[in-house]
Amino acid sequence: MKTRLSRREWLAGTSLLAASTLLPRVRSAPSTSATPAASTARAPNLLFFFPDQMRRQAMGFVGEDPALTPHIDRFSREGLYLPRATSTFPVCSPWRGMMMTGRFPCATGITNNCNSTRPTVYLHRDEDCVTDVLHRAGYHIGYIGKWHLTHPHAPYIPQDIREDDVKWDEFTPKADRHHIDYWYGYNAYDDHLRPRYWDNNAPRDGYHYVNEWSPEHETDLGIRYLENAGGAMRDPAKPFALWMSLNPPHPPYAKVPARLRERYQGHSWRDLLQRKNVRLEGIGANARDAVLDYFAAVTGVDEQFGRVLATLDRLNLADDTIVVFTSDHGDMMGSQGLMSKPYPYEEAFSIPLIIRWPGRLAAGRTDDLLFGTPDLMPTLLGLMGQRTQIPRQVQGTDYADLLLGRPGPKRPDSAFYLDSTDGGHRGVRTHRHTYVTGLGANGEARVRLFDNENDRYQLHNLAEKEPALAAELDRATQEWLHRIGDPWPANARA
Repeated sequence: MKTRLSRREWLAGTSLLAASTLLPRVRSAPSTSATPAASTARAPNLLFFFPDQMRRQAMGFVGEDPALTPHIDRFSREGLYLPRATSTFPVCSPWRGMMMTGRFPCATGITNNCNSTRPTVYLHRDEDCVTDVLHRAGYHIGYIGKWHLTHPHAPYIPQDIREDDVKWDEFTPKADRHHIDYWYGYNAYDDHLRPRYWDNNAPRDGYHYVNEWSPEHETDLGIRYLENAGGAMRDPAKPFALWMSLNPPHPPYAKVPARLRERYQGHSWRDLLQRKNVRLEGIGANARDAVLDYFAAVTGVDEQFGRVLATLDRLNLADDTIVVFTSDHGDMMGSQGLMSKPYPYEEAFSIPLIIRWPGRLAAGRTDDLLFGTPDLMPTLLGLMGQRTQIPRQVQGTDYADLLLGRPGPKRPDSAFYLDSTDGGHRGVRTHRHTYVTGLGANGEARVRLFDNENDRYQLHNLAEKEPALAAELDRATQEWLHRIGDPWPANARA
């Protein structure tokens, strides 16, 4: 018979207690003391595992949300954790475009989500992506799950459960897959309990449906790819690079198996919405009904990630495989009275990023590097021995040496932020402050400045009280705009 725990017992038994796992961690200075192990003869494999819309605070070991994530918690003790990793543009397609190309949206044209209303917004064939580089280096490349970089076009294929006229899902031809060898994916289809896919050789009308929760089904396929029975999934003579792109905990939140809700049984939204900036008003009121399903999906993602890690162990692949756990952006879930993602607040802008490479990246280490989305592509290539093959047009920075404990590039003083809402916003995140300028919903000039050290929930806007600091961070924002060639219009700025 199940008994109801008190709120104190619940918190003690979940991830808030797991915050103690942070105690051995120390901030990594740009030291040269770490000595990487000798390089293996074979190039490392890559497993890039990324759920959609999972905020950094929802990892149990962080000690902020009461989310149950035992496998991620263990993984954090085995890998390198970057708590200052940011989603440069916290929206699905722009993040994915930066992840693939190492370039900012102003360079790729992926300036918002790909859908039928934006015919010029998609990943172009002539972009030199991380998968193209790895193909030339002799890798077998797999991609499973959500792509969201293809433009839907008429005649439209059947869409998902959304009720508006905007089309989201689309077939991705082989010519647009950037040398991905094994493809099992879709563009944007949000029925998590009856997902739809195109497999490797399917034509546009050859999609199929699966009556299973999408993360579980995709993990089944990922495990088959890793097992590679009889060489059916990939060339066993080649190193592999596998992207596993899970849609949950992305909405619709309720599309989650009941067994995962049961992990939080007996606990109300009051137990789960613990952040002091939660306001259940306006759209933020939706968090009351969504939060249990959101955390249930997070726990389900953790469960599937654990299955993948166990498979690497079972197949003796763990030591030869770089594993990345991250997400494209977070979810406000009622904080600041908001839901979803395109915001500069920590709940949307701050993302999980843990990288494990046994014997090469020091286990259980934390590095407060201000790491932006365009840095993913060149840093991965640097770790995988492909530094000289990083395309010239890449705008991100290769931080592989810093992560390996070697002398490397200068550590940045800020990470760039941008979005396209209300005419657009631009700004920076430093180790201590967040600064964002742009227009409000009514067209008025708006500047936000938060001291994240003394005001972790970003409740107090210091822009008027600290004009000198605001001016300093505005100059840093202008330097970013100039560096990346962002033509953000002057009239969108405060």
